[in-house]
Amino acid sequence: MVTPKETNNLESESIETQQQETTKISQLLSQPLLVRKLKFLFLKPEQKTLYRHLQNKAKKNIDDVKPNFDPENIFEIENFNFWYDHHSKHALKDINIHIKRRKVTALIGPSGCGKSTFIRCLNRMNNQIEGTSSEGSIYFDKGINLASKKISTLELTTRVGMIFQKPSPFPMSIYENVAYGPRSHGINDKKMLDEIVEEALKGAALWEEVKHNLFDLGTSLSGGQQQRLCIARAIALKPETLLMDEPTSGLDPIATSKIEILINQLKQHFTIIIVTHSMAQAQRVSDETAFFYQGSVIEMGSTKQMFTAPKNKKTREYISGKIG
Repeated sequence: MVTPKETNNLESESIETQQQETTKISQLLSQPLLVRKLKFLFLKPEQKTLYRHLQNKAKKNIDDVKPNFDPENIFEIENFNFWYDHHSKHALKDINIHIKRRKVTALIGPSGCGKSTFIRCLNRMNNQIEGTSSEGSIYFDKGINLASKKISTLELTTRVGMIFQKPSPFPMSIYENVAYGPRSHGINDKKMLDEIVEEALKGAALWEEVKHNLFDLGTSLSGGQQQRLCIARAIALKPETLLMDEPTSGLDPIATSKIEILINQLKQHFTIIIVTHSMAQAQRVSDETAFFYQGSVIEMGSTKQMFTAPKNKKTREYISGKIG
């Protein structure tokens, strides 16, 4: 006959075993996707059930703010994976990086390695593409999960501006290009709009060149001027972050130089994440550099360290031109 004391001991052991199993599975869920998939195959049936339960619970907690989000960061990305074509193309694999606030971070790597896909995940732009899916977490300012409904897409795209590879001014005047965003947010007072337009054009180092021609078409400007107009249009909404996807790839050296000088000025007020194929440009404009290769981040660190003493062999080979 089992005594009450023995019953209590058995119950305590059972609770302790359950806690150990929960801890074990929770630790597994924090591992990279490929590790999780492999280890999942060897779990017992009851462990697989617990795994799925904790996985679903984590999805339900998606609105929770990350408690240990570092205030020096603007983005914290954890175990992030991204797929195109209904899970058939694995474009980003177990990305774990932090993007520092008010710094310029350059993303380098060969074509097709996931750089542009990555920055388009930072403002939900990829969500508009049919057949895409993701797993893992992207935490934004103060620890908000980008998969959460706590931040709308409109708010996110206002706070995270985008500059594309090809200048894309709207087919309207220079003034209206810059005023478009504020107007769409309900600002219609002419005096206020005049101030916003002037401030944004000055911030984009374009004011002196266009102040007497504000009602000319934005598309009439040169390529470099059009790109600076797009920057002015983005900063008119006072975002916290600017995403730049190869913003100088189609520009001549003089226009490129002006954009690079502008980037160094803008980082006093904004976080900038720039995709570039130019190793020289990454060194000139960025504080931090992340090297992408075949969908993974191989190495990330200060730009000086990355280009003078890279720790990973693949990084050294890419920077030296042996792979590309």
